[in-house]
Amino acid sequence: MSLRFGLIGTGGGGHLFAGALAGRPGGARLVSVCSRNRRRAADFAAGYGVTEVYTDWRDLIRSDIDAVCLASPTGDHARMTIAAAAEGRHVLTEKPIATTVADADRMIEACEEAGVTLGCIYMYRFLETARRMKDAIADGMIGRPLMAECTGPFYRDQPYYDSGEWRGKWESEGGGSLVTQTSHTLDLMLWMLGDVEEALALYSTSPLHRIEVEDITVGLLRFANGALATLLSTTAAVPPEPRTLTIRGTEGTVGMVDDRLSQWDVPGGPSPEIDELMNSGPVDRGDTLTQAGYVDSSLHHLQMEDFVAAVAEGRPPLVDGLEGRRTTAVMEALYESARRGRVIRPA
Repeated sequence: MSLRFGLIGTGGGGHLFAGALAGRPGGARLVSVCSRNRRRAADFAAGYGVTEVYTDWRDLIRSDIDAVCLASPTGDHARMTIAAAAEGRHVLTEKPIATTVADADRMIEACEEAGVTLGCIYMYRFLETARRMKDAIADGMIGRPLMAECTGPFYRDQPYYDSGEWRGKWESEGGGSLVTQTSHTLDLMLWMLGDVEEALALYSTSPLHRIEVEDITVGLLRFANGALATLLSTTAAVPPEPRTLTIRGTEGTVGMVDDRLSQWDVPGGPSPEIDELMNSGPVDRGDTLTQAGYVDSSLHHLQMEDFVAAVAEGRPPLVDGLEGRRTTAVMEALYESARRGRVIRPA
């Protein structure tokens, strides 16, 4: 199946989408690009061999395309998705799916009513390390999950926040380090452990940044399966450290540091394939460093392949609207808990 994609947004996220489509997963190809700055859009398009350029996203979604990729600020995702669905376009958004659960629900409803596919980028689900960890938990290799730790000790300097007028603002970004950096690892934890029943958190903004949103969040989660988890998210870690995810059960523990499998303490020990994952070198995708974005689009490409196949097969993609909503709901609950000073149940 061949899908004609349009892309809204030519920043770092735009390059990831365009790079993923450059390999033409499932025959999909990028045919149009939109940015408010025509010269920027034209330069971006030329770099990927695209000739159709727009400065108004509404014109792009009305053009001859089958699907649209949203690399726009999170605050724009809802209105763009709803408009695209009305035109019969499939939609794949960057994470998070929306700034609020209410907007996510509107997006899901619009796509369901239009009969189009909605997906949200959480590309680490396509990392072999993460897949192995999820399988180990699902297969009972660590026994009953008891506790988990999710950390995102990142650093961003003030020029990073100044690089886009939408950065660092609740309305346009939806939050700070939690939604823009650590949501990837949080999403993995939710994918592995399931729904969250209770959330409790505190957040603050450090003197390192002049922003509206938080740059430090500390949270506690209680999962429906009884497991408890801690979460640390920041863009004020000096120096930054690798992101981590550890899941502990009654019979063993599995964990990852950055992309590498760091712990595999299960009955029977690791297989040769697991040994290879544990001994592989670190992959720096740029998410721990000062600059924004990742250095390659290989995981985006894998998620794009799944999205295109989902459209062709008439099934939900691995990360559909509901999956994107779940992660947003937990983040929203953590923020609400910090503001109200009490435990919150995610919507």
